[in-house]
Amino acid sequence: MTCRMGVESSHLLLAEARGSGFSENPDLIVRVEHAIDDAAKRGDDHELGRLLMVSCIARQGCGDASAAALAAAQAVTHFANAGASTEAASASATAAVYTDQCGDLAGALDHAVDAFVHLGDSQPTDEASVRTLLALGGLLMRLASFDAAVITARRAFDAAATLEHVPIDAVAYSFGYIAVEAAHAATDDEAKRRVLADVDEAASWLTSNGASPVARELLGPGLAAEATLARGDVPDRGELATAGRRHHDAVPDLVAWHRLVCGLAALANDEPAAALVDFDASIPGLQASADHHCLARAIEGRADAHAALGDFAAAHAEAKRLAAWTRRLHLDQMGQLAGQVVRHAELLRAQTELRDEAQRLADDIDLDAATGTRSRRWLERRLDDLATSDADGAVLIFDLDLFKVVNDTYGHHVGDDVLTRFGVLANQLIGPDADLARFGGEEFVLVRTEPTGGCRAADLDAAELAERVRLTVATHDWGSIAPGLDVTVSCGVATGPLRDVRRLMIGADEALLDAKRRGRNRVTAHPAVPPLPNTRVDATPRA
Repeated sequence: MTCRMGVESSHLLLAEARGSGFSENPDLIVRVEHAIDDAAKRGDDHELGRLLMVSCIARQGCGDASAAALAAAQAVTHFANAGASTEAASASATAAVYTDQCGDLAGALDHAVDAFVHLGDSQPTDEASVRTLLALGGLLMRLASFDAAVITARRAFDAAATLEHVPIDAVAYSFGYIAVEAAHAATDDEAKRRVLADVDEAASWLTSNGASPVARELLGPGLAAEATLARGDVPDRGELATAGRRHHDAVPDLVAWHRLVCGLAALANDEPAAALVDFDASIPGLQASADHHCLARAIEGRADAHAALGDFAAAHAEAKRLAAWTRRLHLDQMGQLAGQVVRHAELLRAQTELRDEAQRLADDIDLDAATGTRSRRWLERRLDDLATSDADGAVLIFDLDLFKVVNDTYGHHVGDDVLTRFGVLANQLIGPDADLARFGGEEFVLVRTEPTGGCRAADLDAAELAERVRLTVATHDWGSIAPGLDVTVSCGVATGPLRDVRRLMIGADEALLDAKRRGRNRVTAHPAVPPLPNTRVDATPRA
């Protein structure tokens, strides 16, 4: 059946797009564009919205996230004009996923909020609502909100199993993929066991009931191998290699993911050279699709493979690459995301459940994940607040001594463990609610406040506290992290009116430099504030 003058309807074109499964169909895109032009001339918003979504689905096979995002965003407007709220929600959620892939987290969040608003509290009763839930689940997963992502994807999968004419293969794979990432992020055995059961269910569905060879032979076995690897077992490389014959039928994103799984399986089978080939093949596609979680696994896998081959220089380079990329992603993207989530959640609190998730993400940005202390982003805001205070207080700057030597001697993974352990020790002494923040690298800043007139008391408390931290670090059993490891810390202290807190920061930094020059493993007060008696302000460093 066709529309006017031979132009195909959205129903027929959508059926063909779904029939293409996970494969490319360039001819379909051309025909869809012709149908879009015709619908635009007629001013048929509902049909135009449907055709734009067909265009989005068809472009998934081209690896073109920007074109897919634009098509879905345009569909939202037309569905809204036609009064089709559920379809508008689906288009908004889809636009959110592809906008995120383009690197625009703020724009992705705007679309996600629109999707929540359009969807409301209704249960998934049609394909549009299923697609909305699935897209939102994918976005939540990409933002590392794994529990919410799995719950949302599970709702989509369960609904798709009861509804006719819903492409459940895509839903099953997405559900399994989200559960795999949740398994890797799980912090306890029970949570991991639960989400791996979800992966098994999705893999079994695809292998037994998949409508296409790609679903049955590539996606199902691939997810099963992911579950095997997550359990610490060794998957069958032969089955994965056989599935590789379907690579030419699958879209680039799926091929990149499958090559990653093949690489991880090769590594588990003690074949690091073969693993490197698969990792190298997977990384460009994972980068193109902005699949941050899988990309991190691929880079980590390359480091492990190089190490297994005895090329420790290459392994170290990969580890540095992963660390630098993770830091950049955290600072450039997650910071932007958290502020955007909080703003939208406050505006739409009564209409969505996004507020709680937004606050969690905002809290994560205010914490340094490696050490459990506050982040520098949080510290800068705190210093601005204190500059308007009438109270006196103290600034303490701690610096782990010869930390570069630790990294160079024991490796950056040991250095990371040292930072984490210092954060634990310091928080135990200072208290988890104290204003202790990681300033950068191996430096930490503590700001303490006292009522006006309590300057010398603040000095006494600050010096004693700094000494307690120094002594605790000096006497701690660092050998539990690495045999022979020894760690000390130096501290600079400055006290005075907190309205001059930036000046106090400079004073504490000068005192810290003095402590370093005088042999490290000591606490030194800023010269403007003489040390009080009976406080071990300048401790003798250990040999």
